[in-house]
Amino acid sequence: MLNWIRRFFGKPQSTTEAPPAQPMPLVEPELPVSPAAPEEDAFAAFLPFQIRPLEVTDVSKLIRVFRDAIQLGTAGQYDQAQRDAWSQAQSHDSLISLLSEGETVVAEWDQELVGFAQRIRDCINMIYVHPDSARVGIATLLYQHLEDSARVDGVSGLTAHVSLTAHDFFQFMGFNSEGQEQADRDGVTLTRHLMRKSLVTN
Repeated sequence: MLNWIRRFFGKPQSTTEAPPAQPMPLVEPELPVSPAAPEEDAFAAFLPFQIRPLEVTDVSKLIRVFRDAIQLGTAGQYDQAQRDAWSQAQSHDSLISLLSEGETVVAEWDQELVGFAQRIRDCINMIYVHPDSARVGIATLLYQHLEDSARVDGVSGLTAHVSLTAHDFFQFMGFNSEGQEQADRDGVTLTRHLMRKSLVTN
């Protein structure tokens, strides 16, 4: 049965050549770039996803996810100059340094790394999913893992600096926008939202 599901709901193949490897976030450490949850595949629960902690050997693959998610996934909201500045904001070494903070989890689909997310204390710092693996529930699984761990840690609320692309996703996850703000990436301005979610139940 699982093999039939894998064949029928197999990952879409990219029709374009992947850009040079490098990183990208869903929320910005900065900005988010994930598909809107309402459009996720209803059969996502049957797909062979695995959410696990970050390993040192993952970083080189995360750079490609980071850059492809920005360059391909945010083209509708940000122009080429903005996407270039954003996608080049992290080098391999700086990404390693950034991901060493807080909690970082990665998503694997059939043993291929297709997304990652990070929480630093009460901030969802990054969520990135490769465009070839979008809209099947990966971003939701990554986010839910971080929210669950935040609740275990006694965090009363979460914040995120959210890209225009990821605004609807975070809204669906229960966040509210407190307005737009401007981020600077190498002299290039990107508009994003400051969003918050309370984890306190009334």
